[in-house]
Amino acid sequence: MNARTLLLVGCLVVAGVVGTVGFGAAGPSAAGGGDSGALGSAASVGTGDRAAEVDAARGGPAAVQESCSFPVTATDTTGTEVTVEERPERIVALQPSDAQALWEIGAQDRVVGMDRTQYTAYLSDRGDTTNVKNEDLTVNTEQVVGLQPDLVLAANTTSIETVRQLRSAGITVYHFGLVTSLDEVARNVETVGRLVGSCESARKSATEFRLSVERAAVAAERADERPDALYYFFETTTGTGTHIHDVIETAGGNNVAADAGIEGYASLSEEIVVERDPDWIVSPDDATVPSTAAFNGTTAVREGQTVALRSNYISQPGVRVAVPLTRLARTWHPDALDAANESVNRSDVRENATTPTPAATTASGPGLTAAGAIAGLTLGFAAVVLLTRRRN
Repeated sequence: MNARTLLLVGCLVVAGVVGTVGFGAAGPSAAGGGDSGALGSAASVGTGDRAAEVDAARGGPAAVQESCSFPVTATDTTGTEVTVEERPERIVALQPSDAQALWEIGAQDRVVGMDRTQYTAYLSDRGDTTNVKNEDLTVNTEQVVGLQPDLVLAANTTSIETVRQLRSAGITVYHFGLVTSLDEVARNVETVGRLVGSCESARKSATEFRLSVERAAVAAERADERPDALYYFFETTTGTGTHIHDVIETAGGNNVAADAGIEGYASLSEEIVVERDPDWIVSPDDATVPSTAAFNGTTAVREGQTVALRSNYISQPGVRVAVPLTRLARTWHPDALDAANESVNRSDVRENATTPTPAATTASGPGLTAAGAIAGLTLGFAAVVLLTRRRN
């Protein structure tokens, strides 16, 4: 795998925030391109049997956070209990999806520092926020400390050492884990909303996201068939355990990389391309499908069935991933999606489902799963990779 590929693998986990967090009361109050489409939620959250399955997996019906008061304590991916004493007025978003979450819930006016690169350029009115990234896209910790933030959101590819440095300087940091599903995306925005005191807008954003995902999932269930699909970006693909895998499957496709036994993000061999012969090839809009014999011989290329999705939306595990999700669902099952849009309403999705506190990870790694280990390996190559190609 070359340096460019390693960087792009890293991009997909940049700002990945896992939703399996536990909130507790810290005081008397209980914690409570050209894609188009509506925003909506996790494929696993919905009506009927799917909702029951979610409850069963979580050990019972999910509780609803009734309030948005402070102080609030939440356990992050390192097992640290992070307490936010008061509504934060000065927030720093270290990675692109941290920023996306804050913009989606209307908290951008309190952001004083963020990743001000091309990967957040789609966010309107970044104003005079300070860029907290170095040229190699690592975090400028001195810059962050100098901003005197009340809260720092640190997505999964923020190194544990960076988190330690900021905490040693007295900064409150919430470190997120790797996002592996759409369900986590919906819960993540609720997590951010609770931490910054914007619970209601976060609930609305998560509900809209859940609605879009549920409609795509229902359309897929009603469709006659599931086309074989391959996700490709710069010599790399994605198998199980990633939010992009969940996008493909929820939209009604069959991820052939997962069928080939691939987990997480991995190099793609042309042997797999030939063997699996995908009906469709899906890619971010800044990646080009290779013109090799292996790719040219696929059903996807022969029949012109390739889809380029807006890169920042599909790569960043935030609620805007619902846009490429909806586009895929409409591409593969247009009639079924139209029917689902008519039949699935907000009352059919479950709002603000809380989750149990995750098992604490060791302080030496950023993730909870094997996919998290991949992210850690990617970070190990960051010094070389980030100088090769800037992305996410």
